[in-house]
Parts: sequence; C-alpha cells; structure tokens
Amino acid sequence: MYTYRNITPVVLEFVKDFRIVMISGPRQSGKTTLSREIARRLGMAYYTFDEDAVRLSAQADPRLFVRQMARTPAVIDEIQMVPEIVRALKISVDERGEPGRFLLTGSADLFRMSTIKESLAGRMVGLQLYPFSMFETAGRRENIVDMLFDEEMAAFDFVPIPYREMVEAMIVGGFPSVQGLNSRSRAGWFASYIEARIEKDLSLIRRVREENRLEIKKLLMILASNTGGLLKYASLAKHLRIRDVTVKRDIEMLEGLFLVRRVNPYFTHRGKREYKTPKLHFVDTGLVAHLLGVDAERLMVREREMLGNLVENFVYAELLKHTTYAREMTTIFHYREAQYEVDLVLERSDGSIVGIEVKASATLKPEFARGLLRLTHNVGEAFRAGYIFYGGDHLLPLTQEGVTFWCLPLSLLFGRRG
Repeated sequence: MYTYRNITPVVLEFVKDFRIVMISGPRQSGKTTLSREIARRLGMAYYTFDEDAVRLSAQADPRLFVRQMARTPAVIDEIQMVPEIVRALKISVDERGEPGRFLLTGSADLFRMSTIKESLAGRMVGLQLYPFSMFETAGRRENIVDMLFDEEMAAFDFVPIPYREMVEAMIVGGFPSVQGLNSRSRAGWFASYIEARIEKDLSLIRRVREENRLEIKKLLMILASNTGGLLKYASLAKHLRIRDVTVKRDIEMLEGLFLVRRVNPYFTHRGKREYKTPKLHFVDTGLVAHLLGVDAERLMVREREMLGNLVENFVYAELLKHTTYAREMTTIFHYREAQYEVDLVLERSDGSIVGIEVKASATLKPEFARGLLRLTHNVGEAFRAGYIFYGGDHLLPLTQEGVTFWCLPLSLLFGRRG
C-alpha cells in the first residue's frame, strides 16, 4: 500500500517551476516509490540506473542517452550511479530551458562526489526525502514546524501514547522496509543496510580502502553512542588512533550518504561564551538503536542517559522531516553558552527562531526552561516561541521570569488523532 509522502506538493510545485528537480536522501527512504508516483501523475518517462541495461547505455554515451530520453519529461532514479551524466543534463537543459524537464533521485550527495566536475547551479533545485515521519505513518499532513512558529500547538489534536510504546517506535525508526518486522528480521535488515552503504556506496563519494571501511564502521558505533553530543574530532581521532582530519573526512562521507547530520551552533552574538562546536544526530533512530544493540527494556531500566540521547535524536529527526515541507525554509541549529544549553534552535529565513528543549522525563522541573530563558534574553525580538518536549501526557504552560514556554508531550510528534 502506498503511503502518502508529505513532501509531494513541494515536489510538484518545483517540477512546475524548475528545469531539474533533485530528490536526495538515504537509500531505502522511499525515493523510488515517490518518484514513480510523481511520474505517474505527470506522465513522465521513468528510468532507473538500478537496471543494468539503462545504466550501461548511459555510461557508454551519456549525451546520446540524455538526448534520447529528453524527448519527454523524465525521471532518472539513482543518478549517483552514473555521475558522468551530469554534464549531459546540463547541456540538455541549456539547449531547452522550459521547466519540468528532469526529476532526479540520488542516495548520495551528488556534489560531494569526487567524480563530479560539473555544477547544475541555477538549473536545479534540491529536496531531501528521509524515512517515514510519524505523521506520515499516522496519515497526517499538518506541519509541526509551521505550528511551532505560529504558536498553534495548544489546540493540536493528539492522543497520548504509553511511554514504552513510544520508545519501541523510536527503536524501529522510519525506514519503510522495517515497518512491521519482528526484532530479529529488523536487526538483519539494518546489518545488511549498513554493510551495503559502507561496502558499496562510500566509494561513490571518495575512493575508500578496506582499512578505511573498518575504521568507518567503528566510527559509526562511536557516533551512535554519542548522538546528540558535541562533535569533538580530536577525541574521536584519539579513540580510533587516526588523525582528526581523517575523522572529519569520514563524517563528511557519512553525511554525504544521508546517514548522519551535523547540527551547527546558533550564535546570538550577545552571549559572551557561545560554543562554536557542532553536534551530531542520525537521520533515523532505528539505525542508532541497531548500532547500540538496545531494546526498550534496556533503555528504560538500565540506560537512562542513552534513552535521553535517543529521544533527543528522535525529536531532531522528526523536525528535520517536517522542515522539508514547511511553509518557509527552516534550518535546525543547537545553542550553548557557558553553562546554558538549548537542544534545538529552529531558524526561518526571516531570522525568527524557536527554541526547543528535549527531556526524556515524564515529569517537569523549572530548570528545564533555564537554557530557553537565556536564549530569549540573548536573541531579543527574533525569538518567536520556546518549547519543552517531554515524556508526559499533558500539554502545559511553564512560566519563568514572565516568559511562558509550552511543554509538549512527545506523543504529539506521533500525530495520532483523538
């Protein structure tokens, strides 16, 4: 059964306005299914480089291949497998400038690939498709990011979910292929997925030796155990016994495969000791849970700190998915100044921001708002609203020094209707 993707209207709008539209994202996130659906709706021809014959034809003569298929608007799936086609696409759209010529999909960041020498700047617009959001699996099309900025959360219709059920959903994650699998089958899928990304896809971005692959597998494990923490390259390098520039390069490759995301620091320019170090999150909590080998029982009983990290990663990943179809372009940061911290800062293109704290606890404490309060003082008029996601069941106000923040149940992100 086809699960509607909330980014669909944005793709349709961009195809109408731009010559080339690129949908990027991790493998198995649903790009092929979505691009086939768009092709069906718009009557576009569909080609995939997963098919040997199509791939070999494009590799043999990229310009002739593009000239042949460009007779009608076309979808090209998994374009990173034939990077030499980029120049041919550039020539084609320069010769014929009407919008809606090509819809591309890719499982690697096309322009981080060492083999790409051409740029499609000014000709292409890009979007990201991540694994299912909880709203998509619940069949909801609202956008949480827009509601956070518009301060509409107090009236949001949702059903509280038992805490253990939420943790179990985080452990499953959003990849379409793991939905409904038991724990053993899910573990097998993730193991195969990681192996394929490291063995097959890393070489698309940069030439990687066998020892580098082993190093990157170890790095993934370490990053999973520290998701949500500050990204300290020197510390990681010491642990792996490699140079810090190598660690940075390896993380850039993992980011290029859409497995992890660096979250840059937000600067108010008023705080005297604002951190300049990025944080790191995975794009899917199911992948994190697999790398750590954890289940709900272990997290809730023995690994509370690890649970807190996973919950923060979950909130980040869900909001990241919502930014892809938000009304305005929105970027996610984090904020630290001296002993003050805000887990996530959402900034719109107009400079307005929303601050978000994430707590795995089901109870509330006044100090949960401490970092948010500091951020409001440092940001001034750009501060739109502040929220605390927590493990309780009720949507509650929390007022500190005359500023009201809203405490939002994690259940809200699952989108189940009352």
